[in-house]
Amino acid sequence: MLKYYNIVLLILVLACCIVALLKKDKDATNTHPQIIELACRKEKIILIVIALLGIIIRIWQFGQIPEGVNQDGAMAAVDANALATYGTDRFGTFMPAHLYAWGYAQMSSLMSYLMVPWIWVFGLNTVTMRMPILVMSLIGGVFLWLFSREAFGKNAGILVAFFCAVNPWHFVQSRWALEANMLPHFFILGICLLFLFCKGKKPALYLSMLSFGLCMYCYGVSIYTIPVFLVMACIYLLAKHLVNVKQVLLCVLLYLLISWPFYLTMAINTFGWQTIEFPFVTCQLFPDSVRAGDILLFSEHPLEQLKENLKCMFDILILQRKNLAWNDIEGFGTMYRFSLPFALCGLIAMHRKKENPGTMLLLFALITGIVCGLLTNEVNINRENIIYYPMMLLIVLGIDYVVTKLDYLFLPIIECYILSALLLLGAYFGDYAEEIKSSFYYGFGDALTAAEKTDSERIYITANTQFEDTYDVSLILTMFYDKTDAHYFQGKTNINHGEEYLPFSERFLFMGFKPDRMPEIDGEKVCVISKYDEYLFKDNYDITEYGEYALAVSK
Repeated sequence: MLKYYNIVLLILVLACCIVALLKKDKDATNTHPQIIELACRKEKIILIVIALLGIIIRIWQFGQIPEGVNQDGAMAAVDANALATYGTDRFGTFMPAHLYAWGYAQMSSLMSYLMVPWIWVFGLNTVTMRMPILVMSLIGGVFLWLFSREAFGKNAGILVAFFCAVNPWHFVQSRWALEANMLPHFFILGICLLFLFCKGKKPALYLSMLSFGLCMYCYGVSIYTIPVFLVMACIYLLAKHLVNVKQVLLCVLLYLLISWPFYLTMAINTFGWQTIEFPFVTCQLFPDSVRAGDILLFSEHPLEQLKENLKCMFDILILQRKNLAWNDIEGFGTMYRFSLPFALCGLIAMHRKKENPGTMLLLFALITGIVCGLLTNEVNINRENIIYYPMMLLIVLGIDYVVTKLDYLFLPIIECYILSALLLLGAYFGDYAEEIKSSFYYGFGDALTAAEKTDSERIYITANTQFEDTYDVSLILTMFYDKTDAHYFQGKTNINHGEEYLPFSERFLFMGFKPDRMPEIDGEKVCVISKYDEYLFKDNYDITEYGEYALAVSK
């Protein structure tokens, strides 16, 4: 049913856009519909209503949906817990600029550092793990509105605020913790501040450098995206005499003052240098890293890989095909699938406003997103997320263009998005909430908690979580739900939560259970198992199910 709904709306939107494009300016009203003019006069009230709507749908059952935790979010939270307690990651590295994470694939650090204050106040749990992305998503939406309003007028500001509030990508990513999703929020913050400087607010220029510098700690793709944007913006601002050379040099200095630990870490890993520990930060070597393989320039067959990257980018940006389970909801895409024709009209609107510095910054942001898609191998939604705020604004400019020429279409367009948003929310809190559970290992935490209450000295834990024999995933989920003390994990103490236990490596034993790989029954055995492995335990164990996992206690 949703498939046909999307097809019908896409055809209608395409027809509306074609009519608007064919209509000559002299035949168009060239004014906004009375309802949006009224909305502009009541801007504060309208924005408060939109803001409340956006906040309510993002905090409703926050922490419960998605049920469980994703392994990357748990990883960031475990390191954040160690940082909150000892100022180190879980391995004991002091204030790392970049996190070791899985070893072969590292993790950006800003998400973990932003979790620390929440953990100090409320402890380590699913809510405190997700709070930084929720807060930054709301802040990102505010700065998208501010940029749109200042650059393109109140009408664009109101439209973009509404579109952001009900946008599928923005809504889904704001409710779970993935460090990569921090990047677009700091990016749009920097863009907005840069435009405010163009409007005469001089301190905003230097504040934007702070935001762009922090982008480097949000996600690894920042190394070949943020500099691209900054170079384009610098050339434009110099050409328009909006900045001088002295200001540019000061901006470079401020940007590097914030970002140099990141760049030094990348240099250490590029050239194989040794870890460097400063009094306030550690730039470390990751000898097992395979992250370079994610970049086009390091591919064995770059031309073939470029074709694949183009296909992936076309699939997620244009066709909005279903991506990874945790990134989007089937049938809705990232921008609602019928929105693409508005984006094409948005390009026309941008061309007509090309003298506007805001238009040029938007163009540079779109180009940056395209560069990201081309250079990131097999790009997916979270790897391409830097483009979605610019895409939102592009679509809104297209809607504004259409309703300026065909003012009677304003209410039908808004009604289509309201209906689509209701369908999205129904799906997210309904079928999607059930479907996504398995990707968030729901039941693992309950089974582990039940196992710990048995007071068994040793707990055997399945390594068949993400895939078969994914020991690292099981370990990090265990550390998250156990709230493991970093010093206990490191073997410096046998005290965990004020109690003395066997060393971590002896207390938690991870096994990929198979018929020929089972714990010997020589006394009580307590096991956290996948429900798909229950057949191995049914004869000799009492089994209690918790979602997709179970507690098995030997008889």
